[in-house]
Amino acid sequence: MPHALTHKLLLASLLLAAPRVFPAEPIRLATHLQPPLSFTRDNGQADGLAVQVVDCALKKIQRPYTLDFLPWPRAQWQVQHLQSDGFFAATQSEERDRYATLSGPLIPYERRWYLLKANPLSPSSPEFKRQARIAAFSGSNMDIWLRDHGYRLSATPGNSEQLLRMLQSRRVDAVLGNGYAVDALIARLGLQAELRSELAEALPMGLYFGKAFLDREGPQFLPKFNNALQGCRPK
Repeated sequence: MPHALTHKLLLASLLLAAPRVFPAEPIRLATHLQPPLSFTRDNGQADGLAVQVVDCALKKIQRPYTLDFLPWPRAQWQVQHLQSDGFFAATQSEERDRYATLSGPLIPYERRWYLLKANPLSPSSPEFKRQARIAAFSGSNMDIWLRDHGYRLSATPGNSEQLLRMLQSRRVDAVLGNGYAVDALIARLGLQAELRSELAEALPMGLYFGKAFLDREGPQFLPKFNNALQGCRPK
């Protein structure tokens, strides 16, 4: 009997000494409605080119996550103020780098100029920067880029459709937009005959993880996530 009791006590002490494994907390991510990169289907399910890549990578490293669709400035604000852990799909900026770290590329991305076909201005001409009234949507890297490069930023509406409506009504001469989103919107609205576009620059888009989140996760998380991206990007 004492022998059996000794075994029970030993087993109990081993169980207490064993490290307790807790399930990982879901990563709180934020994005915005910007088809075809990120949108919700009729059943409420999140989808899109960028959403699929993020979902694939997080499943590979077996990390649950939540995804909120918010206005783009709010998505970034929430990471800055520790209410979300990351936002996507985003290009690099010094302002974002202060409070977050950009992942490896999710997808390639083109920043493009859009103008009415009847407008003779060319974005590559010197007078374009001086004369053209330009719009970019609020909270994007593009409005900061335009200001930093001396363009006449005349309006910052809240989404890409408002940008195109302003262009149609000649309230602005050109808009700078996300090629994925604006091209898809032009096709949906049937505006191909009215508008033309020129490449401004090609950039990668990634997921910005908050620095506070990465500090909690430790130095292994971001390389692990970036490695998982390798097999998840669209071909």
